[in-house]
Amino acid sequence: MTRFLLVSRSAEYESRLRRLIRARLQIVPAEYVTFGAEAVVDKVVGQPRIALLGPLLSFEETKALSESLSARYPGIGLIVVREQRSDLEDWVDGMEIHAVLSPDAADSTNEGLITRLDSWLAVSGRLPDDGEEFIDESEVEEAEGDDVLVALLNPQFERESRPALEETDLDDESEPEAESEPDPAEPEWILPPIAENVRSEVIVVAAPKGGQGKTTTAINLAAGLAEVEPNSVVLVDADVQFGDIANALDLEPHYSLTDVAQAGTDEVALKALLAHHDDDFFVIAAPPSPELADHVTTASLGALLDRLATMFRYVIVDTTPGLGEHTLTALEHATDGVFVTNMTVPSLRALRKEFELLVALNLVPNNRHIVLNFVEKNNGLLRKDAETIIGAQIDVEVPRSTAVVLASNDGVPLIHHDVRDPAAKAIRGVVLRIDPTAVPTRKRIHRKARA
Repeated sequence: MTRFLLVSRSAEYESRLRRLIRARLQIVPAEYVTFGAEAVVDKVVGQPRIALLGPLLSFEETKALSESLSARYPGIGLIVVREQRSDLEDWVDGMEIHAVLSPDAADSTNEGLITRLDSWLAVSGRLPDDGEEFIDESEVEEAEGDDVLVALLNPQFERESRPALEETDLDDESEPEAESEPDPAEPEWILPPIAENVRSEVIVVAAPKGGQGKTTTAINLAAGLAEVEPNSVVLVDADVQFGDIANALDLEPHYSLTDVAQAGTDEVALKALLAHHDDDFFVIAAPPSPELADHVTTASLGALLDRLATMFRYVIVDTTPGLGEHTLTALEHATDGVFVTNMTVPSLRALRKEFELLVALNLVPNNRHIVLNFVEKNNGLLRKDAETIIGAQIDVEVPRSTAVVLASNDGVPLIHHDVRDPAAKAIRGVVLRIDPTAVPTRKRIHRKARA
C-alpha cells in the first residue's frame, strides 16, 4: 500500500528511503517533472499521506509539485529534502510545506520526522488515523539538530507536534563560525590596486585550475549582461582544446572558434559565423576536437578579440585553466579579469601564484573581480583566511548549490533557471560589478521563461 511518496533525482537517497520504508514507499523519478507537475501526480498510486520532494529539485519544481499534490490529496504532509539552508525563507514563502530535511540526515532523523508528521496529520484531523505506525518510536534515537535544516516550518505543526527534534534557525546567522588561522608560513604579499573608471569591454574569465566554476561564471555573465544589452554581448569559448560552452548551453553551432578566427575582419562575415542563444547573446564555440586547437593561433585570437570589441558592447572570454598562451593572449587584450577559485588551500595558493606571475608580466587587467566559488560553512577556512592566502580582497562569494548542475543539465543559464537560488543571486553580483544597471527585474527575467 502506498503510504509515502518520494519524488527525487538522487538514486542514493531513493535507496536509503526505500530501505527505511520498504513496500509502503512509492518513488516517482523527477524526470517526469519535465512534463509538468501533473505528470508526476498522475503516476501516483493510492492515497499517500506524506510526500518527500527532493533532493535535486529546483524551487519552481518543488513549488509546482507541492501545489499539485495538495490539490489532489488534501491534507497530505510535505517534506522538502535539500542541502541548502541560506535561502530557506524564499522557499517557505508561499509554499505549503511542513518541514525541510537534509539529504545527509541520519536514518533516525528521517524516521523520527516522518513518524511525527504522520502522527500529527492524524491528531490534527487533516488525515484519518488508519491505525498503522510507520515505526515504533521507542526505537528511534534522539536526532541531532544539525541533521535537520528546518525541523518545523509549518507553525501549527510546530505548536502541536511533540518537539522531539531541535529546530534550526532559518537565517542561521547566529551560529558561531569556527575560527581558523591563516597558514603562518604564508609570506605577506598584496595584489596591487586596480585602475578606476575603465570602461568594460573584453571580460576574461580565468582560473588557475579546472573545476572552479569558470565556465558557469562566463555563461551567466553573458546572460545577465544581455538583459541590458540584448544582442550586443558575445561569449567566446577560448578553451581551445576542451571548451564545453556549447554543450552547457545545449547549442549545436555550425561554426567554431577555428572558423571565426580565420574569417578576417569583415563584420557581416563574422556575424554569419556566430551562434545565437535564446537569451539574446552570441556564442563562439570552442573547436569541436582538440587537434583543431592548433589552427587557432595566439595572434589570430588577439586580433579577433580586438575586432569583436568594436562590434559588441561586451566580449566575454572563457579560457583554458592555468596560464597557457591563449589565456595570456586573452588577458593581454582584456579590460576586465574575473578570477574564479574555490575555498580550498591548494586552489587559493594556485590563484596567488597566478596573480604573482601576471603582475610580473604586467598582464593584470585594469578592472579585477575575484570570485570565491563553492563556499560552505565548517570547511576549516574563513573568508579572511582566503583573502590572506590570495593577497587580495574577495569580491563575490558563491555558495555551493545543486541548482548549478540542474541548470547546466537543462542547458539554461543559472540566473534564468532558478532565480531564487543563492548561487544565482551571488552570480548576479558579478554581473552588477561589470554593469551596475543590470539589476534583475521581473520583466527581464520572465521574458526569458522557457515553454
